[in-house]
Amino acid sequence: MSNKNCRNFSKKQVNRSGNYLSQNTINIDNEVQFDEHLEIFNDWRALHSYPMNVIYMNLNRRIKRLGIQNAIIVQRLKRSPSIINKLNRFRDMQLSRMQDIGGIRIIVKKISDIYKIRDDINDAFPHKICYERNYINNPKEDGYRCLHMIFEIQNLKDEKFNGLNIELQVRTELQHQWATAVEILGLYKNISYKSGLGDERTREFLCLCSNLFASSENTPIDKKYYGINLPQKLRNLNDELNILDYLRGLTVAVDQHNRITKGNNSKFCLILLKLDKKTLNLWSFSNITDAKKQYENLEKEITREKKDWDVVLISIDQMKSLQKAYPNYYLDSRSFVKKIESFIAKQTHDKP
Repeated sequence: MSNKNCRNFSKKQVNRSGNYLSQNTINIDNEVQFDEHLEIFNDWRALHSYPMNVIYMNLNRRIKRLGIQNAIIVQRLKRSPSIINKLNRFRDMQLSRMQDIGGIRIIVKKISDIYKIRDDINDAFPHKICYERNYINNPKEDGYRCLHMIFEIQNLKDEKFNGLNIELQVRTELQHQWATAVEILGLYKNISYKSGLGDERTREFLCLCSNLFASSENTPIDKKYYGINLPQKLRNLNDELNILDYLRGLTVAVDQHNRITKGNNSKFCLILLKLDKKTLNLWSFSNITDAKKQYENLEKEITREKKDWDVVLISIDQMKSLQKAYPNYYLDSRSFVKKIESFIAKQTHDKP
């Protein structure tokens, strides 16, 4: 996802635009000013495309050299609503210092694959490793599990890219299924469960699922669940909330899926989920300039008209892996539901 043609702005200008957009919504009186700040915002975000692609290509080569089978690797620029929500949640946060505007995600089969990738990066990497956060051994309170690393770009010929941060997330398929279910519930109910919002019982259900997955992968579980029959507790809570039935019932009509995911050599895909209509639109692009132009136009339309839509621009080597990488946009939590139901059924079958 490479594009070097971005205007240069001072970090002070970037931060001013980030602060403005996080505190204002568009109206007739400030439309011109809003668009000016949005242009700076979009150019700053787009600046991360080229270094993100540099990291992506490096990681892709490493995965192949390590012989890790069936790994999925994708890159994406953070969606503007997510950036603005983050600026609102963390009032001391400045747009120029945000570390996950450019992000790469790797999905692997096994926990051991995560550490193979981590160890290989630590052994020799051409960019600075700012920090690592192991949310597998030390999960977040809500149950989020993943390995995070933040890179600082160094040694590129064009100095404007040096110093930018790119985030890497490495997670197993089970961890990805859980995160997908959280995203889908959040999207459809317009509640950011991953930010600690929403009703306590649903958050408890999701946390139980995460700990059950962790137990099956022999990784640490929350101390509060020690000695507790997790499948039984989860079954009781699902009987009360019917979350699995709810997730199973979510569907979306997908436009152009087969054309884009079969025999398509394009590397860029724009995904638009219209929650109000339960439809998903896909567009593929052979060059990033056209893709980002339509991406920005759609985001502006969503902001202007306050539409219940969600859009993301991604780059992926194999388009056939698109739905596996971003099942949340398909409202597809079938793998998650099937896995949880298998744990519950096994517990019932094994019960004396």
